[in-house]
Amino acid sequence: MQTRKCISKLIRRWHDCSTRSIQTTNEERHSKAYRRLVRLFKKFHWDNMTILKHLIYAKDDIQPLVDGTTKSRVGLEVLRKKRVLLLISDLDIAIEDIELLNDVYRESCARPENPFKIVWLPIVDIDPKSAAWDMTHQPKFEELQRSMPWYTVVHPSILEPAVIEYTREVWHFLKRIIIVALDPQGKLASANAFHMIWIWGILAFPFTKEREEALWKQESWGLKLIVDGSDDGTITEWMEEGSCICLYGGEDLDWIRRFTNAAKGVAEIADIPLGMIYVGMSNAMERVQTTAAAIRTESLSDCWGDITCWFFWGRLESMLYSKLQQGMSTETDPVLDEIMTILSYDASDQGWALFCHGPGPPMARAKGVEVLQSMEEFDKWKGNADQKGFVYALQDHLRQKELETPQARSGISMMIVCAECGRAHEATLFKTYSCCTEYAEV
Repeated sequence: MQTRKCISKLIRRWHDCSTRSIQTTNEERHSKAYRRLVRLFKKFHWDNMTILKHLIYAKDDIQPLVDGTTKSRVGLEVLRKKRVLLLISDLDIAIEDIELLNDVYRESCARPENPFKIVWLPIVDIDPKSAAWDMTHQPKFEELQRSMPWYTVVHPSILEPAVIEYTREVWHFLKRIIIVALDPQGKLASANAFHMIWIWGILAFPFTKEREEALWKQESWGLKLIVDGSDDGTITEWMEEGSCICLYGGEDLDWIRRFTNAAKGVAEIADIPLGMIYVGMSNAMERVQTTAAAIRTESLSDCWGDITCWFFWGRLESMLYSKLQQGMSTETDPVLDEIMTILSYDASDQGWALFCHGPGPPMARAKGVEVLQSMEEFDKWKGNADQKGFVYALQDHLRQKELETPQARSGISMMIVCAECGRAHEATLFKTYSCCTEYAEV
């Protein structure tokens, strides 16, 4: 009996030692693979095969990719000496993001020489080889894979742990999707080209930091920058007609009724054509649908559809991220300051409005209370409107109101990122800001 106990103890000790040994070996292998990736991205390569093999699949025993067009298995050779965009996401990638990339990808494929390839690398927290994965995640992965016309990995399990760590530690992938751009030699062109693709589409090619900087130098703050790609033709028609244009948002229907009626009354008194369009909110689509339905029923103004609103706010957020990635600040970059102002309006519980006349400046914008008061106080600045023009005069009046109430912009502004949606928002010290299901006190 004593001998059996000793044998059992030895077996358990051997098993524990073997388990620890295997764990140690795996950790060492993981660490070695991670360091190798770091070194490889610092070296020059004649083509991109070395980098892609270590990122996607290093062996030659299987074809690791699925061609989204033919749904057939292919090897990494199809990417040799191509510009490659690595689409990195979890399984919660929004179908709207896929549709946006679809448009850009179709446009690139229509060119005689397809300038780049896209490869989806799904990064998942659960072990793709476990039973839990098969029951709950495999159908979702296959559904997303079918929706993508570009290349995808055959299965998330072929991505090594070191690769997943590299995407998180070096490329800062958290939850929001990123697009890592590699040049034909596998050199990093951009750690996240997603935002420039959202803003400029195929014009962002070849997706380098230099190209992003050059595109921003061509832009200035104005209606054209804000609504480019969102307009269904309505705003373009208004501009051609010489109308004053108002974009407004929020979900307070009482404020919307008062504001739209007051603005229409002012336009009639000032004898100017006015086009008003409701652009919703970024993170309250269901409530926005209810508000938009009421606006249409009561003929308060025009409204954008769900997809257009989503694209509008997503594009503004991409502008914010793009500017921040370039190291810009509101003190030195007036476009970034305006972008953050509009996004801060959207983050508040109030409505807001923006007035302009044509694709460029001037533009007058304010939160709901201030802009409604300005409409109701039109008699105070009507003379200035007759002399300088409606938008210039409104801009002057709003600035004067801001000087009279300096506390309106008091507080320390900063950007916070929602843990649920991965989006950045402006918060003010001592203010509680809610986004999705998370609450963040700054």
